[in-house]
Amino acid sequence: MLRKVLKTLVIAVLIVTMSCSIVYAKPYTFYPPIETESKVLPRGVKESTVHVTSNLRGVFFIAADLSIINKNGKIGVSGKTYMREPVDEVYVTVYLDRLEADNKWKQVKLYDIEFHSEDYPEGLTEPGFDFVISDQPSGYVYRLRGTFAAFKDGAMEAFGPVTEGILIE
Repeated sequence: MLRKVLKTLVIAVLIVTMSCSIVYAKPYTFYPPIETESKVLPRGVKESTVHVTSNLRGVFFIAADLSIINKNGKIGVSGKTYMREPVDEVYVTVYLDRLEADNKWKQVKLYDIEFHSEDYPEGLTEPGFDFVISDQPSGYVYRLRGTFAAFKDGAMEAFGPVTEGILIE
C-alpha cells in the first residue's frame, strides 16, 4: 500500500514537472545598434529603401519606411510612418553611418524629427520627412539606421529599420 502511494506521488510530481515550463520572452528592441549588418549595394545603385511592418504585438503602428538616396554626391533621406489610427506623438531618430576602411560602420551624424498631434488637426496617421545632407564627403558608402517610435494614450510602439549601404558619388 505504501509502495503504491509513493509510486503515485512520484508519477504525479513528474507529470507536474514535465508539464510546467518556464518561458522567457525576447525583449522588444527597436534601436538598431551600429553592429547591425548591411549589404553594400553595387556601384551605380542610387537608392536603398527598407520597409518594416508591425509584429503581432502592434496595435496602432502598422509600418515604417526609410530610404537613403544618392543625390549627385549628396545624401537624400526619406522616411514615412503608417498608423492604423491617429496617434499622439511620433519621434524619429535617423543615424547616418559611413563604412570605414576596416569594413566597419561608423556613425557620423544623427537627426531627430518630432511629430505632434496638435500640428495635425486631421489626425497624426502618416507623418513623413525628406531632407538632404550636404555636409558629408562623397566617395564613401553610407547607410541609414532609424528609430521610429509612436505614442498613443501612454502606450509606445516602435521600429528600427536599417538600409543597405550605397556609394555616394
